[in-house]
Amino acid sequence: MAGSLYLSDKRSGRECGISGLLAGVTENDEFTAHSVPRDLDTSLRNSTIAGAIGMFFFMTIQNGPIPLMLEKLGAGGIAIGLTTTLFQLGMIIQVPATFYTERLTRRKTFFSITHGLARSFLAIPGIYMLTAKEPLSPAILLTLAAIGLFGLVAQSSSPIWFSWMADLVPGKRSSAFWAQRQGWVMVTSLTTVAVTGWFLDLFPEQSLDGFAWILIIASVFGILDIVIHWFVFEPEPHPVNRSLSAVKRIFQPLENPDFRYFTLAMCIWFFGLGFFAPFMNVYLKTEFALSYTHLSSIQMAGMISGVVASFVSGHLINRMGLRTYGLAMVLTVPLFSIAWFILDGQSNGLLPILGKVPQPVVVLCCSSIIAGGVYAAVGLLQFNLLGTLSPPNGRTMAMAVHWSLIGAISALGPVAGGWVKDWFTAHPPNLTLITGTPVSWFQVIILIHDAIVWLVMFPLLLKISRKEGEWPIQKGVAHIFFLAPLRAARNLYTFNPLLMRAKQNKQNKSS
Repeated sequence: MAGSLYLSDKRSGRECGISGLLAGVTENDEFTAHSVPRDLDTSLRNSTIAGAIGMFFFMTIQNGPIPLMLEKLGAGGIAIGLTTTLFQLGMIIQVPATFYTERLTRRKTFFSITHGLARSFLAIPGIYMLTAKEPLSPAILLTLAAIGLFGLVAQSSSPIWFSWMADLVPGKRSSAFWAQRQGWVMVTSLTTVAVTGWFLDLFPEQSLDGFAWILIIASVFGILDIVIHWFVFEPEPHPVNRSLSAVKRIFQPLENPDFRYFTLAMCIWFFGLGFFAPFMNVYLKTEFALSYTHLSSIQMAGMISGVVASFVSGHLINRMGLRTYGLAMVLTVPLFSIAWFILDGQSNGLLPILGKVPQPVVVLCCSSIIAGGVYAAVGLLQFNLLGTLSPPNGRTMAMAVHWSLIGAISALGPVAGGWVKDWFTAHPPNLTLITGTPVSWFQVIILIHDAIVWLVMFPLLLKISRKEGEWPIQKGVAHIFFLAPLRAARNLYTFNPLLMRAKQNKQNKSS
């Protein structure tokens, strides 16, 4: 049964489940754990389903409706930025926690307990807003506390999830699996954004009940993700060399230049995301008074692109190489920021299904339909390179070091973005865009983000060793953004006459 959930740890054989790419393991498949489980296909399928369901939780806690809720509660820019900063700071706990977790023979149990408990915290501010009387401003502190506690508790076991998955997925199937998994996760993200926008618009403009229910429902979905993960096979962990000192074990992964440059590049990437992402919807809501449905439509446009990119990226990675694919994506990221400088709140446009909408919705939907795939590709690059560059022995520590550094550096991004927002709100520049819209704090944030990506992140990724057979970056960019689209258009053009000819032949036979 396609798309069904398999909850048997004893099931074996091949199944026609959620993805054809997940089916089939042969004796020639590389497997990083000690033995290949007979139910590998079922475990990979369950991991995909769990990730898709849990995405509702992460879409809520990571820059979903929470910044809008805090803005409505009266929070300032720095408080809104803290929603991401606290989440990122929690990653620092990964290194000290790894000294305990890598001794565990059952990673799954510790992961389930910590993440299940951490995800229940998000329901607390939601319950408070439904039951407490005005004023509801204490919900700001409750929300920040819930995110902070989630970060500390959940991040203590996050490295063992990454090492668990790296041990589970055969190396030769890694690119295809993560591309396919991300595709289904993006489908769920797309659905989540659509439902969330529609749901919030059901409530009066000044009501917080919609946000409260979103927090509670997200917590439930997050826990369901953990329940399904229980039915994912757990390979035996690789032995760890504990004869080295604690300091040596922490810094050992960074002795690999490729791992070091990759980790620093991802630190810059997440710093840049945290610098602008928490404030995007706040800017659109306050500057152009867009509805939640409009905001959801912009995100959905990007996610549709992300779904397509996820399903085709595995093929592109196999052709041109992971490094070339990632560099091509990162190189084009800042180009999509042009859309933020041609917004006009006084004009309208037309979009399918939505009909007449404000011009910013049209511009950003058109931009996001491609930009979303590029951002999703960078995320896929991280998943693949992290598993590839982490050594099998000491993989949990390597991943903990990677994510801890990301947390420490990227945590500064939202705070810096919040400071820029507050300063330029108090001292607005006397400038206007070509459309007549005043230049605001958000355009400044976007320019800084683009400079960070081009001038810092891209050179770091460029230092990663180029493997034999990988394409040059120029060839990769030309293939992805020019040759592949032209080839697809040509195939579509030649396919239509063939389809019409086949239809005509069928009609002739019938007559």
